[in-house]
Amino acid sequence: MTSSTPASKPQNQPPALASPSLASAPSTGKPWWRRWSEPIVVATVVIALIMGAAAGFQSIKGDIHASEARVHEEVRTSEARLHEEIQASEARLHEEIQTSEAKLHEEIQASEARLTERIRANEVRIQDTEVRLREEIHASEARLTERIQANEIRIQDTEVRLREEIHASEARVNKRIDDLRGEFKEEIGSVNDRLDAMNDKMDLLLETLLASKS
Repeated sequence: MTSSTPASKPQNQPPALASPSLASAPSTGKPWWRRWSEPIVVATVVIALIMGAAAGFQSIKGDIHASEARVHEEVRTSEARLHEEIQASEARLHEEIQTSEAKLHEEIQASEARLTERIRANEVRIQDTEVRLREEIHASEARLTERIQANEIRIQDTEVRLREEIHASEARVNKRIDDLRGEFKEEIGSVNDRLDAMNDKMDLLLETLLASKS
């Protein structure tokens, strides 16, 4: 930016050089367009153009340096801002992690407390269930013992009754046997009497036959 000031001087030089040639045109007697083609004028114009180009190059170079400086400054500013943002983000992340860890720790403690309460409640219910089951088992054993004793009593009564019925049945059978024996004896006696009668008749027949033959 500072090199733009000397660049204006070479640009004003060609008119300054050209003005004497134009002023002296009537004295030399050459037309002005031929005077512009003279070597000194051409050299002056070339030098002025070179100086103007050099001044423009210096100005462009200065602008480039200024742009580079601005870019470097912006890069440094961006890096600083990014560094600050990264640090702030890391700080926020660290705080969030700490907060999350604290919340998780609290939730874990609350969950452990709830689980402990549930375990204790389950243990109490289990103990109550065990007591109730023992009572039910004792009551069931008592009922079964009573039923077994009642069944044993009924079995004993049944055995006594069966024994009595067996004795009565044996007595009836023995009596029936005795009756059958008496009846059989009577029948045998009647059969013997009939046989004796038949023998007597046979003897009479034999005697009658023998008597008729003689």
